[in-house]
Amino acid sequence: MNDNLAQNKEAIAASVVLDYLQDHPEFFQQYPQLLQQMRLPHQQRGSVSLVERQLEMQRTKIAALEDDITRLMSVARQNEHIFHALNTLHLSLLQNPSLADAEQALQQFAKSMPQVHACRLVCLQPDSSAISQYQLLLSRRLSSDNVYLGRLNKEEQQPLFGESIHSVALLQIGSGPGLALLAFGSEQDDHFQPAMDRLFIRHLAKLLLLVLPGHDDS
Repeated sequence: MNDNLAQNKEAIAASVVLDYLQDHPEFFQQYPQLLQQMRLPHQQRGSVSLVERQLEMQRTKIAALEDDITRLMSVARQNEHIFHALNTLHLSLLQNPSLADAEQALQQFAKSMPQVHACRLVCLQPDSSAISQYQLLLSRRLSSDNVYLGRLNKEEQQPLFGESIHSVALLQIGSGPGLALLAFGSEQDDHFQPAMDRLFIRHLAKLLLLVLPGHDDS
């Protein structure tokens, strides 16, 4: 009983001190000698002054902000690279809209992308026997959306890529008689992931829908 009472008193006292310091942030400016006397436990150095601890926390925050800036700059550079590569692809597709030229332009585009090691463009006519090879892939991965990013099992991947490809970006273009499938493959397990942004690849789908022979946006 006495122990509980003492703990309650300590908790109340700590709460009062906390409220007072929050309401009077200038307290340690009025009593700087107390600030220098305060010591805080430190895992590596035993104990440090409050000022040292504050400086250490600020350095940690600054380091985290610098890491965020570096990451954002890296993402910006990647997006700029993709933007310029897409511009080049646009010109190639518009100037040479045949299927063979489109396949060649897409291969060049894939080669310019970091960690993209393969590219396939497959036109699937309803009366073609080839469509049966991709039916499982279309029903499992593209039935609810025309874009899939991630990994495939061996059965799904077999018509597209060899075993060296570990993650893919799949893009369904059109439907019915104008159905086509575009696939990019990477040897990295996590290069293509479901949570990735799909802005660029959806834009590519719209472009291909316009320029590929036998396709239109109707």
